[in-house]
Amino acid sequence: MKGKSTTFGAISIVNAIAGGRGAAAGVRLATDAEVELEEKPGRWTLVTNGKERESRLATETVRLALKIDGKDPDQFSGRIETRSSVPIGVGLKTSSASSTAIALATYAALGHRAYNPKEVLDCSVEASLSSGASVTGALDDAAACLLGGLNMTDNLGRKIVRSKLFDKSLKVVIKVPRRASARQAMDPAFVRKFGKITDSFFQMCLQEEYWRAMVLNGLTYSSILKYDPFAALQAVEMGALGAGLSGTGPAVAAVFESSRQKEMDALAERWREDGSATIVTETNNEHGRISGLG
Repeated sequence: MKGKSTTFGAISIVNAIAGGRGAAAGVRLATDAEVELEEKPGRWTLVTNGKERESRLATETVRLALKIDGKDPDQFSGRIETRSSVPIGVGLKTSSASSTAIALATYAALGHRAYNPKEVLDCSVEASLSSGASVTGALDDAAACLLGGLNMTDNLGRKIVRSKLFDKSLKVVIKVPRRASARQAMDPAFVRKFGKITDSFFQMCLQEEYWRAMVLNGLTYSSILKYDPFAALQAVEMGALGAGLSGTGPAVAAVFESSRQKEMDALAERWREDGSATIVTETNNEHGRISGLG
């Protein structure tokens, strides 16, 4: 039994770690997953971009998807494969993209041609928490990866507060510095002390001031995690609607009107001067999809 699926990436508007409520925007960076199930107890093999590795998030996702479908996960084994061009561990929501894609591929392998978004999101959140991939379950990120558009969520209450598609396509420039993420050194208890501040950014999103919230969120988390906020400020100076640290970094994203190609090109050139990689993409409104049944 084999299933295939595709979901998409996301960037932070408001990081949920401090206040428990977050917002994320879908971007058109695809993650493909393929799950092959065998109805016999055994081990799970995971392959990411052609290389075999261990991932508790991936195996927990498959097991939870099986359980939600009424199956005993202990009676299954198999192979999980994901493919994506998005760098891992830099704040670009690869964990949420892969967990939602793996859940979809598991349902496809079980013969489902359609899916219940809430079940997929519940699966992703539970797997993220149980595997330690996220301290809040990252419902905001998972929703943006699965549903596209702008998603505002109460991660602790496991509720989507608002989900809406983009009115028009916007361009996104992403800086991926060479430095490591500050995630491993982060103290969640310390970050939560700033919850009232970040919750004010969430309120801005509810008033549709997404890009203002993105800038303020980026400045706040850059200070908390000891990143230099200059790259995001450069983007704002050059005409970005919004810019800021994505997740716990070190990636920085900037959102532009599609007419600002000259400014985007200039920003990407500046961002590459210190050896950083850059990614140019656009916002995404497409839902995750089941792309093949075994």
